[in-house]
Amino acid sequence: MKANNFKNDFNEFSYHISKKLDEIDNVDILVGISCKNVGNTILHVLNTVSEGLHKYFSEYRKIIVVSDGFSSDRTVELAKIFQPYNGIEKIVTEDFVEGGKGAGVKTILDIASRLNAKVVVLLDGDLLSIKPEWIYEFSSPILYGRADLIVPYYIRDKYDGVITNNLAYPFTRALYGIDIRQPIAGEYGISKELYEDLRKHPLFPYDFGIDIFIVTTAAVNKMEVREGIFSLKIHESTTRYVEPETLIVPMFRQVTGEMFELAEYYEDFWKNREDGRKMPSREFFCQKPISVNVNIDKIKKYFSNELLSSKKIIKKILPEELFRKVEGISKNKIFDSESWAETVYNFASYYKKNKSEKSKILDALKTIWLGRFIGYVIETENMDLNEAEAVIQNQAKIFEEKLDYFISIY
Repeated sequence: MKANNFKNDFNEFSYHISKKLDEIDNVDILVGISCKNVGNTILHVLNTVSEGLHKYFSEYRKIIVVSDGFSSDRTVELAKIFQPYNGIEKIVTEDFVEGGKGAGVKTILDIASRLNAKVVVLLDGDLLSIKPEWIYEFSSPILYGRADLIVPYYIRDKYDGVITNNLAYPFTRALYGIDIRQPIAGEYGISKELYEDLRKHPLFPYDFGIDIFIVTTAAVNKMEVREGIFSLKIHESTTRYVEPETLIVPMFRQVTGEMFELAEYYEDFWKNREDGRKMPSREFFCQKPISVNVNIDKIKKYFSNELLSSKKIIKKILPEELFRKVEGISKNKIFDSESWAETVYNFASYYKKNKSEKSKILDALKTIWLGRFIGYVIETENMDLNEAEAVIQNQAKIFEEKLDYFISIY
């Protein structure tokens, strides 16, 4: 099947997939792997998943589903020849809907629904640090009825998770009252109740917005959400996360666009919600994560160029005082957390009222987000991981404190 010839109806699954699903009937645990061009890592992920399922869930019905986003390398070939342990079923398929990561997730969840899976574990196909124990940690709290969503808390370098730290985490915590440190972590354990809600949701995204969508939907529906894993995360694409021109820019647009769409959809919830649910205190980490090198001069240059092209719409969206602070970034002035929180809220408000300009709005906010990241790098230059985390936590508190400001302008 070619990439532009998608099957949008579950009943139109290819014959061999439908026949396989009929033969399997039902499963307890489904591990879904979304992938594209991960020929270097897919066998490692599959081997580890197979080991985890065999070791911890030998008496349960289980399946591995690989959903491929039309790879041009050997990903599909390698996935098809892989043989899991006896007692573990396997399906390899192309995404059933067009898009990116979310398309793979939709494919996996549709198969899970067909198989009446009690637990779905979602994994990325380039995950190098995965261990067999992770399958247990993602699955067991849901299988035993103690959680609906397991979100990993990965130990990451202070300059990794650049969208999470300064945007996805503080925004989600402030609006939905749920303190999940890495809401776009990439991997999840999901209950049947939650994945059925996700599948039917009108805002289901077929791109990188899928992660924030999963966590937000669980929070608004007051499902039991827990953090787990507490380990290093190493994945092949990490090295591209601090390169604005490659992965990070399209990811920013998709994540932020979905965040703003969800904020509008759930406006009544966050404007009238009760006090947030507090998560257990997190430990300070002694493990040293993989270092992420930041070329701050390159990012500053990129910011200055982008500011020139976005200045007109930024000036239209922001109050004059905030706009002057944005301009000050080019003069090496730190764009602080208070200014950043107010900026995000002004952009979210403007986005709601001016959907015809959403691409320009998101690109303009992306520019200022890079400016905030520059400020964060300067602030934390001489800090260790835990000291930098204190800066992130303080910023999240500021987002919470300014929620009334957001409500007043939304």
